[in-house]
Amino acid sequence: MDKRKLTSEVEKSAEELTRSRREKRFWHYASLIGVGGWLFVLPVVAGAYLGNYLDRKVHAGISWTITCILLGFALGVYNVWEYYIRRPGK
Repeated sequence: MDKRKLTSEVEKSAEELTRSRREKRFWHYASLIGVGGWLFVLPVVAGAYLGNYLDRKVHAGISWTITCILLGFALGVYNVWEYYIRRPGK
């Protein structure tokens, strides 16, 4: 009797797992948007800090800050493209 009960519980759990994998919930999509945000924002902010540091170090005004922000922007766009477009299934 215990074996049948265990088998039915395992089958029920497997059905729930496959159903939840098929039905994407709100939090799944919210996490995808959040990951995309971090993939984009972190290089831009890091570029701003690095550029500010370089500007203070070489007394160059804001030229390094703007350059590093633009490089961070380009890297952020590449990260988002890589994550969502190039490898969407992984």
